[in-house]
Amino acid sequence: MAAGKYDFTIEQGSSFKLSLIYKDSSETPINITGWCARLIWTTSKGIVQVFSTTNVDYTLYKFTITGAEGKLLLQFPASVTNNFLFDSAKYDLELESPSAMYSGGGKEIIRLIFGGVKIIRRNSDTLLSCQP
Repeated sequence: MAAGKYDFTIEQGSSFKLSLIYKDSSETPINITGWCARLIWTTSKGIVQVFSTTNVDYTLYKFTITGAEGKLLLQFPASVTNNFLFDSAKYDLELESPSAMYSGGGKEIIRLIFGGVKIIRRNSDTLLSCQP
């Protein structure tokens, strides 16, 4: 199955979530337990950034897989999106299987979606901070 094209927008200085469920042709979620995922983009300024489910530093982003449900969730806190200083990016989101496709063939790689990311700039660089 060919990867789907999906463009999305991130508002600078706002929390962001990208959620999707990997399904088969009959709309049944595909179990991706044990798989890993990565989203890699190249910004309009030529900077390559990689976001992976193997990340354990959740101060920058959190990328999780709920395997039995086929669900992927990528989250950026507002403090991170506030520092996105590019206008756009092109990205690929891929899955990698936990085992070899066949003996000597390496792990299976599936490109799920690809497309463009647009950043909507803030009018201020000061983040909201409500104090009690």
